[in-house]
Amino acid sequence: MAVTFISYRREDTAGYAGRLRESLERRLGSAEVFRDVDALQPGQDFVQAIESRLASCRVMLVVIGRDWLDAKVDGGSRRLDDPYDFVRLEVAAGLARAEVLVVPVLVEGTSMPAAADLPGDIRPLARRHAVSVRDETWDADVDRLVDVISGPGHGSAALIGPRRSSAAVKWALAGMALIAVVGLAARSWRGVPPVPSLATAPDRTAPIAAGTAAAFPPYAVDVPRVAEVAVGDLVYTLVSANVTSRAAGPELRLRIRLANGGASDVNFWDGSFRLAIGGEEAAPTSGLNEIVSSHSIRSGIVTFLLPPNPRRAVLRVIGGQSPADLPLDLTQTGRPAADEQPEVADSRSQAIVRGLTREPEFLMKAGDVRITLERVTSRRFVNALRLMVTARIENRGRYPISSDQFIVRVVTGDDVIAPWTAPGDPIAGMSTSIVSSAFDLSPAAHRITLRTTFNDQSVERALELE
Repeated sequence: MAVTFISYRREDTAGYAGRLRESLERRLGSAEVFRDVDALQPGQDFVQAIESRLASCRVMLVVIGRDWLDAKVDGGSRRLDDPYDFVRLEVAAGLARAEVLVVPVLVEGTSMPAAADLPGDIRPLARRHAVSVRDETWDADVDRLVDVISGPGHGSAALIGPRRSSAAVKWALAGMALIAVVGLAARSWRGVPPVPSLATAPDRTAPIAAGTAAAFPPYAVDVPRVAEVAVGDLVYTLVSANVTSRAAGPELRLRIRLANGGASDVNFWDGSFRLAIGGEEAAPTSGLNEIVSSHSIRSGIVTFLLPPNPRRAVLRVIGGQSPADLPLDLTQTGRPAADEQPEVADSRSQAIVRGLTREPEFLMKAGDVRITLERVTSRRFVNALRLMVTARIENRGRYPISSDQFIVRVVTGDDVIAPWTAPGDPIAGMSTSIVSSAFDLSPAAHRITLRTTFNDQSVERALELE
């Protein structure tokens, strides 16, 4: 089990951090959770203690409340702008360790800070997928957080962007080489490729590329019918695949599209992909390392060297709690190679979105609030079946309400699943809002129950998934 470090600002979320520690200890055990107030002994050096705990830490939870970003010192300057601020040092140290999964935990309805509002050494925090923990759904949200902490792939596989060297940790904590840490962050942000976390930098003498194959005309490889991988707000799509002849042997060339539906920029780089073939796992040789802006789409070419006469391989997309595997049949198809221009216009979409409800249906009325289920749709990915639940909330009262009072859960078997994204905006009096909740279910899911709750009223609706 991973040792979990809770980072928080006392003036901001001390109460939430304490409650979170107690909830995690009940589920994981007291030895698996570290929070500085409870774990430090009188007279113990704070920096040394944090450094010691980070050495065994595998997960860092950064608890972010309403005042985390803009907390001020007595002089009026922002605490995060102080290079020796303990919260900043903790987060920078966690981000610098390649084996630590850093998870922002949002409380009090707080939104994720934008990258532009963070100091350079902790700016990559804005690219991490956050988990919201709310009072009214505390236990279910903490259960979801525990799944992230204890599930497979909780280390570097759960990241989207490049990692920095763990050698920066000690300096970040001591505050003696902050410039070096900032420089590393800036270098990573500018797109200088770091060393991949799962393999050393590939070259043409790697075992998987051994041997020389006779020249052959390039040919297209069949793309699986379901060729999309979902990682939160990110969707990777395998658009086309070709095998071509190189001096060192065959080369697999993949055109991959990344759709970034999130609020922050993300890295689109070789580190998100591996190729499993013949008992080996190889890193790409393409050197892809770009930034994809928020709410935008970009395509790139990812290449791998192959052994002679390749037959089958698995493209592994790294990014979620566990890798997603796309099987590829590499035998010659006789079809000419597909278009490989990375930024060519792409009108074809592999997304198959199915409607599970035929028309809007009334769910409940609670006082001045009326709620209607507008639609439920499903979209199948390699690694998940994504369910999107959309509802209409009519606030016919005079005072505003919060849309997070409307709670949606999916019941499948004995599991109650919380959404990975849910509404949280206010709804003014005498107004209507359309809200959505997104769930990622097992690809094998077929029958579920949709449970919707508002205050003390609850309605369940059975659904068959196609």
